[in-house]
Amino acid sequence: MTGRRVLVLVTLLLLTASAVTTARLAAAPPAVCLAAGDSLAAGIGSTLPRERSAAALLCRWSEAFFGDRAEFVNVARPGERATTFRSDGQLQALRDAVGRARRAGQPIRFVLLSLGGNDLLALREASEEDRDRLFAQFADALGAALVETRAAIGDATPLLVLTLYDPTEGDPTAERSDSWWIARFNDEIRRRAEAVSGTVIDLAGAFAGHSSDWTWWPVDIHPTNAGYEAIARFAWQALGWDRQGPRVTIERPADGSGLDRRYQTVRAAVEDPGGVEQVTLWVDGREIGTLDPLPSSGEWITLWETPWPSSGPPITLEVRARDRAGNESVATVQMLRGA
Repeated sequence: MTGRRVLVLVTLLLLTASAVTTARLAAAPPAVCLAAGDSLAAGIGSTLPRERSAAALLCRWSEAFFGDRAEFVNVARPGERATTFRSDGQLQALRDAVGRARRAGQPIRFVLLSLGGNDLLALREASEEDRDRLFAQFADALGAALVETRAAIGDATPLLVLTLYDPTEGDPTAERSDSWWIARFNDEIRRRAEAVSGTVIDLAGAFAGHSSDWTWWPVDIHPTNAGYEAIARFAWQALGWDRQGPRVTIERPADGSGLDRRYQTVRAAVEDPGGVEQVTLWVDGREIGTLDPLPSSGEWITLWETPWPSSGPPITLEVRARDRAGNESVATVQMLRGA
């Protein structure tokens, strides 16, 4: 068999394998990503909740990471409370969505649940006596809601439970203050979520210091697009699917090249199925700045002002990349200076 025939045969085999893989992906039922609870799960405050809520972003990121298809289903209702979740039909809507997915052979990728914000708001108009009673009702209702949600989705499905954030950034140790109540609600959310093997997404700590850029406060309590992206990022990290750092290759300058100009282009290829969060340039152990992504190429670039002309030992350049899950990778080259 001639070399050309071998090449043609190999090409045909590769094309056939690719077509089979594509056909299998197209035929496989998509996974299902579920959001339930209140307006935070629904994505209120984002410019397009269907695409920019935290759960929608998580679902889209999971498609890229797993290389498959995923369907986003949101049964959350603005205004929902833990005390109404089971009685007003949302729990049944969640069960129905899970049932449809199972009958269609669709795996449930995750369920994101947010409850407690509206129960907390109900305390504003209540007396001090009634506040304790309402809190006790919330705690019992949340526990029951989480138990029944876990029963509906099964033990193997990740259940992501959001805590509440404090847009006022007040003092949680000031007894009976709004911030104190938020902290008390969060303690209960954590306890009840952990009791059903839920994964707690701690927004209370994560949002501290970010009210001005992650929420509409004081106009509105809900997150902005940036806030929902932050929630999705914290949830992505908590899921623990992505445990490998990005693949980083420095394309320019070449390892061992000479330092011969004042400004040097630094270009790197960075790949990560879970999404690249940041790429930075370090020179001799000191951070210089960030690299910018080139559109749709997987490449990152910056212009570095070098110490040229100079003499001495080689300069060590590092490109460090971090993905959405917080994993980091480093690529290194050395540049030679004049004698």
